[in-house]
Amino acid sequence: MQKKSKVKFIINLVLLCAAVPAAVISGFFFFGSRQYYILSAVIIAASILPFFISFERKKSPSKEIAVLASITAVAVIGRAAFYSLPQIKPVAAVVIVAAVCFGYETGFLTGALSMFLSDIFFGFGIWTPFQMLGLGLTGLICGLIFRRSALKYNRFVLGITGGIVTFIVYGFIADSSSVLFLIPDFSWAAVLSVYSAGILYNAIFAAATAVLLILFGKTFIEKLRRIKNKYGIFKLAGEYNEKY
Repeated sequence: MQKKSKVKFIINLVLLCAAVPAAVISGFFFFGSRQYYILSAVIIAASILPFFISFERKKSPSKEIAVLASITAVAVIGRAAFYSLPQIKPVAAVVIVAAVCFGYETGFLTGALSMFLSDIFFGFGIWTPFQMLGLGLTGLICGLIFRRSALKYNRFVLGITGGIVTFIVYGFIADSSSVLFLIPDFSWAAVLSVYSAGILYNAIFAAATAVLLILFGKTFIEKLRRIKNKYGIFKLAGEYNEKY
């Protein structure tokens, strides 16, 4: 990472990590029955702000916004289309591909927006802000892992890595909503029982993500990279155009 880019990333991550717990605590104590909607709005605002700040010195933010909106729409539609299959959804795979192609910031924002918007169909609740944070961080971490790495074009490395990150990061954070809000009296036995109950569901979601990345990830990445090179968007410092 360039020095300025690294400093910006650290600042954004610290602000995000401070904003989310503050929003959860404030909503729990002050906002009553509508806390989930307010929490979602606060967290999505905290997610959007760093991304739009990064547009300040870029030449074509409108093109980047259009591409981001399109990818987010694909993720939302993909999650809604598989409504009858609770854990077999392509949303995480789409977010990971976006992060790999366009960077960790885009990956985080795509993940957070996808979960917020798709919960319009699935229903808002205590799980919404945690899903936003979980899938956002999944995209962010995958974007960092494959930053400038040619391993992104190895379908098996991409799929296995994406599945593991989805299982650990998204699964843990999404299940944390149940731990924080559904356990009346804290005990380690209760906490472990909640996380244990979610292992199977998280494993199915992660496996579906891995399989989709293995089957379609490389093709999707190549198409998005062509768009990136053609329009000169989401460029990293010193990055060159790739040809296929």
